[in-house]
Amino acid sequence: MADLVKNSFRTVLAFGGNGLLLLYFLASLVYLLLRERDKGVRRLLTTYPILMIILFFLPVFPYVVCNVAGEKETFYRFLWLIPMSAVSAYATILFIDRVKYTWIKVALGLIAAACICVGGNPGYRAQVMIPAENIYQIPQDVVDICDYMVIPGRDVEAVVPHELVPYIRQYTAYIIMPYGYETMVDRWGFTNDLAEEMIKDISSAERLAALARQDGCQYIVLNKEHLMDGDLEEYDYENVYQSKKYIVYADKHADLSRPEITN
Repeated sequence: MADLVKNSFRTVLAFGGNGLLLLYFLASLVYLLLRERDKGVRRLLTTYPILMIILFFLPVFPYVVCNVAGEKETFYRFLWLIPMSAVSAYATILFIDRVKYTWIKVALGLIAAACICVGGNPGYRAQVMIPAENIYQIPQDVVDICDYMVIPGRDVEAVVPHELVPYIRQYTAYIIMPYGYETMVDRWGFTNDLAEEMIKDISSAERLAALARQDGCQYIVLNKEHLMDGDLEEYDYENVYQSKKYIVYADKHADLSRPEITN
């Protein structure tokens, strides 16, 4: 049980940044407990957060979530149920509003803003966050690759690197993939020979071509830095397009014709 409690503390520390925002939240919570008189607001912004905090650190809760439900990877998401932003913002406004002099209100507002800025981290420091390259807010390579592969009036099937899987469906429904997000979560136990070949440090061109053709993939998309044992062109997959980071291979034997449009 002690390990479960320690795990809860480690989770908070891992997602708590430098700790300043956590202290700000706790100070705001204490202030609302002492000064807020509205019963509805107290229940929402003090009672509920306190109950969620207690629940998060009770050994039985992480045990059920991590061991019984098998959600160890997503346990941290329960921290999202604690309204830290709402509590901190409301307490700050309530505190400043009760100050008499305008210049002091301005100074306190600036101090609060500085605490929030210093306590947080720029989102683009995270590896999963990148500046938007287009109106779709997905990598431009995805847009370029999809625009090349899409055939108006019909679907095509393509196998792509794992890092592109979430974006393809976000951009178009006309490119079918032989596997999806389920192959990226180990605990789901989903196995796919083609997916496993794609994520190898060095993929076999012969096996990759055979598996892709077996699954009906007209296209194979590879990262330019991905190492291959052999060349896909030896197995009748033709290099037909290159984006900034990726190469698109087309099956020479696949039907990639445009359907006839009749009125």
